Amino acid sequence: MRYLKLLILFVFIIQSCSFTIDEPKLGEYRAEIKTKDGSILPFKFVLFNESDKLIMKVENDKETLIYDDIVYAEDSIKILMPPYDAVIIVKSEGETLKGRYLKEESGKEASFYAIINDKPKFTSDKEADFSLDGKYKTVFRPENPYPGLGIFTQKDNKVSGTFRKNTGDTRYLSGITFGDSILLSTFDGAHPYLIKAVKKGDTIFGNLHYYSDSITEFWMIQDDDYELANSKSLTKLKDGFQSINFNFKDINGEFISLNDEQFKNKVVVVQILGTWCPNCLDETQFFLSYIEENPNQDLAFVGLSVEAAKTEERAMKRISNMIDKFEIPYPILLAQYGGTDKEKFLEKLPMLDNIISYPTTIVIDKTGKVNSIHTGFNGPATGQAFIDYKSEFESEIKGLLELQHE
Repeated sequence: MRYLKLLILFVFIIQSCSFTIDEPKLGEYRAEIKTKDGSILPFKFVLFNESDKLIMKVENDKETLIYDDIVYAEDSIKILMPPYDAVIIVKSEGETLKGRYLKEESGKEASFYAIINDKPKFTSDKEADFSLDGKYKTVFRPENPYPGLGIFTQKDNKVSGTFRKNTGDTRYLSGITFGDSILLSTFDGAHPYLIKAVKKGDTIFGNLHYYSDSITEFWMIQDDDYELANSKSLTKLKDGFQSINFNFKDINGEFISLNDEQFKNKVVVVQILGTWCPNCLDETQFFLSYIEENPNQDLAFVGLSVEAAKTEERAMKRISNMIDKFEIPYPILLAQYGGTDKEKFLEKLPMLDNIISYPTTIVIDKTGKVNSIHTGFNGPATGQAFIDYKSEFESEIKGLLELQHE
């Protein structure tokens, strides 16, 4: 009898320690992330099954993102977003998902809520008092000015567009205007943004919310002739230098240098990036399409990755995940881990006078001399700027490949 009681107790303990997870409802959701000041950052996604696998499809205006690395952990559902260090951790309750959005390396998080809902991200019964169509000279952080360029299109009260900066763009923003106000948002896994702004006279004043982490003030005024500084003028070689060199490990632990045979007598594109950086991934995808469409044995690419991961092992894992996910055919080397500080990175490439952005791209000719240094990346959301960048890049590479050196 005593053994029977012990057996019953053991079974009870095991059952008490087990977890049950309600399967999430499939369908279209409206999600909300709460920002630092309590504002709601909404985005839309669809949950569906494909080959018995749960998949999340996020839609940002013209962009569709697929997240299919979804796992069940204890009593929760974890939606992983590789190669980013971001994850959504939720519990399913009927037609809702409740939990948190988490950046694993920094530990920063924000509350997350989603409900089955086919309505738009933003709604308002008010008509817009103005159209946001056009280009806007923008100043972020007025107390410590940083230039930007707003590019927007509007139909009825629906708005889409982006902000360009010297460092890159805010990707696909979309939302509405109503009365004298503007609401825009986007969610790309790594950078959830919310824009709240009000038009006063000719000037629009607003805040850019980066989930729970920060709020950046800005103002903008329409100026269809305004342009940012030339992206090839922001970082240069120091006096006395014509080339660069480095020696960093790849994911297999092998050291790779520009002096290696694989780069000799070739045009080389050196991409300074981070797996946590959406603009870097946009640039990577452009490079991948260029390589596929323009195969050339005299052209080589190499990435130098700056990682926030606190250990070399975790940083290498993130790089490996990125290479696998996007099927990247060129080596990506670990240049720095434990933080993304640019001054620290400059110690590794001391021939550069500064670096203000990830990505930064260095194009090297067949003799090993630096031909250009391009700061930031104008991604697909920037429209004509992206088209212009592609044309300039293709023209530069074509010219260097055709150039004969004695």
